[in-house]
Amino acid sequence: MKRMTFALTAATALGAAFSAAPAAAQTTLEVLYAWPNHDRFHAPLAEAFMAERPDMEVSFRAAAPDYDQAVQTVIRQSFAGQMPDIHFVGYHLIRQLVERDLVLSLEPFMADVDMAGLGYEDTVLALGQVDGAQYAIPLTMSTPVMYYNADLVVQAGGDPDAMPTDWDSLIDLAGRIDALGDDVDGMYYSMGVEDWMTQALIFNHGGAMMTPDGGDVAFDGPEGQAAVALFRRFHTEGGQPAIEDRAGRDQFLVGGIGMYFASTAGIHRFEGAVGDAFELRVAPLPLAVDDATMPTGGMAGVILSDDAEIQTAAWDYMLFGSGPVGQSIVVQNTGYMPTNAQALGEEFLGTFYTENPNWYVSVTQIPRARAWFAWPGENSVEIGRAINDNMIAIAQEQKTPEDALADMARQVRTLLPGS
Repeated sequence: MKRMTFALTAATALGAAFSAAPAAAQTTLEVLYAWPNHDRFHAPLAEAFMAERPDMEVSFRAAAPDYDQAVQTVIRQSFAGQMPDIHFVGYHLIRQLVERDLVLSLEPFMADVDMAGLGYEDTVLALGQVDGAQYAIPLTMSTPVMYYNADLVVQAGGDPDAMPTDWDSLIDLAGRIDALGDDVDGMYYSMGVEDWMTQALIFNHGGAMMTPDGGDVAFDGPEGQAAVALFRRFHTEGGQPAIEDRAGRDQFLVGGIGMYFASTAGIHRFEGAVGDAFELRVAPLPLAVDDATMPTGGMAGVILSDDAEIQTAAWDYMLFGSGPVGQSIVVQNTGYMPTNAQALGEEFLGTFYTENPNWYVSVTQIPRARAWFAWPGENSVEIGRAINDNMIAIAQEQKTPEDALADMARQVRTLLPGS
């Protein structure tokens, strides 16, 4: 691919770097993202960009229901030559698009740019890499956190200012909350629709999804066994009801569950839904081992267009969205962690975090964040679903933790390349 070069402004009124020379005519970027409710930050982000760059127009395609379906849409459209110019893809699915040769390498764009000077840390950029090469620019980051009803914690004899930092103590507190009455459950560990929250439990015990050489699964070892056993304890000792995710979330938001484990990206929505019904607090995820890590959820922008002018415009848009001003828009409309270190400055999110400590909890977990493991091959979506289905079977007492772990390992092995 021909190397592209462009000049960078030192700064703009909005604090991001763009191509210096505007296009002679307006350039339209077609963008696809997942999750329809994410329009709450995609729309204002595009508006701010177009205000800074009147030579650009951002047009959104209909949002996909989730990350998996978004990628499947892109793959289908690739056969007809109808892909969008930019796709904001879940971290765990970037490899799928790279292996199909659908996305543009960003190495030529970054070659002459001081990314560190623009606020991009190596650990964050790594989230958008496949085999060490940069294909995506992170737009959002999230880790699992513990939301909790401080009122119920107090009623159960706990201290909302000093929540448990280990699972045994947490489950004990959840059991005491569960004992408060028939209309109250102790906790709910949300599984979502992928394997992200399962990876969180395995990484929490120091485990890995595959062996270092990528030759076999590794999650069925001692760490994985401890992870699924812990998940079962959430139900048998912590009072987690065997209900689907949406019902669990809704029950928590009306004050019927003591603790709820899910992505930090839900803070904005949760605070709005809870209102004054109870005191909503957020705490870090308890840890099973000292060197525990956690998968980073969220999305990164990839360029799909083969038009050189569109590619340059797309790069500009992704830099804006991941820059300090763009991140201020994203974070304050969601609860995601900022992907740009400059966004933590006082003129951007610094004061906001001081005034909103619940939102800052996710930032404290950045040192433990690692990439959401991307399964190799064309069956990554099916692998995630197989793992999730087996975890749900544990929750519903359809399988023992041991049987579920064995089944998911067997199913994943059959879906890996070369099987």
